[in-house]
Amino acid sequence: MKNNDVSGQQSMRIKVWLAAMLVAVVLGAAPAFASDDDTSTETISQAAPPPTPVTTDPSLAMATASTDSDPLANFGPSSGTVVGNRAAALRDEVLKLRSSVNLNSNEFAILRTSGAAGAVQYHSTVAAITARLQNGTTKGNPILLRQWEEADASLGEVNSSLNKLNSLEVAVDADASVASYLLDSVQAAFDLSGAVDEDHDQLKLLHDEVSRLVVQLDYLRNQTTADIERQSNYLTTERANLQALAFAISRGELLGNSIANRPVIVNPAPVASMPEGGPAAAPEMPVTQGAIGPEPMSPRDLMQENGSNIATGNANVGVAPSLGRLLVLIRYNQPHVDYAQQLTQAVSTAIERRPNAQFSIVAVSPSSGDPADLASQQQSAKIDADGVKRALVQMGLAPSRITMAQTQTDTAQTPEVHVYIR
Repeated sequence: MKNNDVSGQQSMRIKVWLAAMLVAVVLGAAPAFASDDDTSTETISQAAPPPTPVTTDPSLAMATASTDSDPLANFGPSSGTVVGNRAAALRDEVLKLRSSVNLNSNEFAILRTSGAAGAVQYHSTVAAITARLQNGTTKGNPILLRQWEEADASLGEVNSSLNKLNSLEVAVDADASVASYLLDSVQAAFDLSGAVDEDHDQLKLLHDEVSRLVVQLDYLRNQTTADIERQSNYLTTERANLQALAFAISRGELLGNSIANRPVIVNPAPVASMPEGGPAAAPEMPVTQGAIGPEPMSPRDLMQENGSNIATGNANVGVAPSLGRLLVLIRYNQPHVDYAQQLTQAVSTAIERRPNAQFSIVAVSPSSGDPADLASQQQSAKIDADGVKRALVQMGLAPSRITMAQTQTDTAQTPEVHVYIR
């Protein structure tokens, strides 16, 4: 009886053991069926081999690639000969030069980006100002004044980039001189006696690297020089346009781009439409140089009251024909004379037809009447003539292209300003 119980227990244990083994086999063969069992999943995950670590550091990857592609990375130690020691010294100098060239190349890319960003911001702001002026606005609109200052600051970024480009050009020229020296030094080392084959192999590596740097420096120098010339021309043009824009803001109306930026015409035809000024028998009047204050730098300084009773064409004003042909006549017979728009258009058209034209501004006042009144009108005419010159200069006309004169005529009833082209 007792033996039967023992045998039964053993059979039960065997069955339980077999069942457990069967479950283990099933779980090991098909782990997907045990996905709901956290313990089994954890066991299987632990049993899986760990993944191989992958390097994702980009700087390390670049360094590795640079090392693999750098011909000087496996330069090797000096052979101990005179030529070997010279090659090792030249290698250090070549590495310094390469570092300087790479630094200057990065600086050039940064400066080009900075200058472009400033130009984009400048033109965006100028476009907003121009659109507002096109629709008409108040004189010295504070919103436009603020935008003008922003445009001036953006143009300053381009100017700062230009200054740094000039400094960079000096540094590139210095690197080019060093590269030329190293190339000659490497070539001279080949002629030294007492070298082994390994020494000449090292010198060949140095020669190839310096030659590559020379090509890179030539390209960088050409690009830098081209950018300096391009940005210099751009700044010259846009500074004149910005000054003209300041004058337009002070008046609250759009007057166009600077007169200085009109296209140049080669071998232009004579300006036949310009009428002759004054009678040929008129006596020549004395010409005196006018003086005006410094050019304003912002529209805040340009706010002034100007108005015009302006005419273009022939007029019997009694001035010498040597002054040229009458282009514009401004008659100050009312308190406020608004002449800027028509004056700018007339002078711009004349410059398009005759790019090298010179201009004479004549202050004309009456010659008969009370002496005190005549003196006052003569002074007013001179002040008005200075204002016309200031307006032309602010619109971009070079002061050297303008001469000033003053006279009195019997035909003038009020102060007048005549503008002649010659």
